[in-house]
Amino acid sequence: MPNALRILQLNSARKYVGEAAHTLNLTEALRQRGHAVWLGLRENYETFDRAADRGLEPIGFNMPHRWWPPQDAPDIHAIAQLVKREEIDIIHAHRGKDHWQAVFATRLYKLDVPVIRTRHVVTPLRTHAANRWLARRTAAMVLVSKAVELDVRRTGMFDGERLVFIPGGIDLSHYNPATTDRRFAARNAIDLPPDALVAICVARFAIVKAHHILLEAWRFVRARLPQARLVLVGAGGFFAESQALARALKIDDSVHFLGKCKDVAPLLDAADCGVLASTGSEGFSRAVLEYMASALPTAATRVGAVPDLITDGVHGKLADPGDAKSLAGAMIAVLEASVEQRRVWGRAAFEKAEAGYSYSSWADLHERLYAHVLSEK
Repeated sequence: MPNALRILQLNSARKYVGEAAHTLNLTEALRQRGHAVWLGLRENYETFDRAADRGLEPIGFNMPHRWWPPQDAPDIHAIAQLVKREEIDIIHAHRGKDHWQAVFATRLYKLDVPVIRTRHVVTPLRTHAANRWLARRTAAMVLVSKAVELDVRRTGMFDGERLVFIPGGIDLSHYNPATTDRRFAARNAIDLPPDALVAICVARFAIVKAHHILLEAWRFVRARLPQARLVLVGAGGFFAESQALARALKIDDSVHFLGKCKDVAPLLDAADCGVLASTGSEGFSRAVLEYMASALPTAATRVGAVPDLITDGVHGKLADPGDAKSLAGAMIAVLEASVEQRRVWGRAAFEKAEAGYSYSSWADLHERLYAHVLSEK
């Protein structure tokens, strides 16, 4: 391990989405390696509250949604003062708002501190003059999936040496394959039959997560496997609409809507299969990595980072996005497989998570990046 560094992680996310969890997890992973890490977040929102609940001692910033100098100036000043006071070595930003604020803080206050950005989304990166200006003042861009990497390389705004592929990481100590006793206890806790075939989907109820397609697919699964149950974990704007759709499709007796849950690990113990129905996004899929860390085979759509994580026929089954019959086929293939086959897929997924996505290996990759950027400074 290199000498301990003093790092400022910034993330302006309001909701606790995947990139917010990524930032909090990275803070934990780096602290476990002995680095001093400050965590700057948008105050009075879910991500800040989650960080506080986890004992990460977040620092609150305003980070308004739209760019407007009078609103952003206090944050820029506060970032600069924090960097100077704590002798920060490197700033690592995770969203556009905090990226801009960090670069302005270093420029306006003449701070000799490099700024790194992690890009978490597959939304096309625009190449207008302002973004080109920002790119020239960014020491490195971290890419969390091959899909993100392809998009950023397309822009030509970053030379090859400043593009670094580092996918997400997970605290493997919190997730592990369920024992028989844990499986029965988990099912009992949410009123699932002990002998049911159980699929679980952990995702916020947003249009891109495609719960409507998942429920359409589940209609085919239920017709084939009457004893199967679908557990949906998450909240969001399409929650009530999804409940209504399940009733309309006459499958509501086999679908369990659990709402938001801060700790999904105990719920994953109840499942035979993890599911993701997304039609887009998934710059990196935290849910799929959680399935893998729990040794669950996965049925998921080929979007974003999912094909990086799940190899069809090795860790589960992949389906075409937006196609209910394709997704149903993937879920049926996993649920109908023998217990031994599901264990083989799940074990392969766990071993892949263990080998490439642990906190230790994740922190090591970031340490190397930080050391390289600081040496170039």
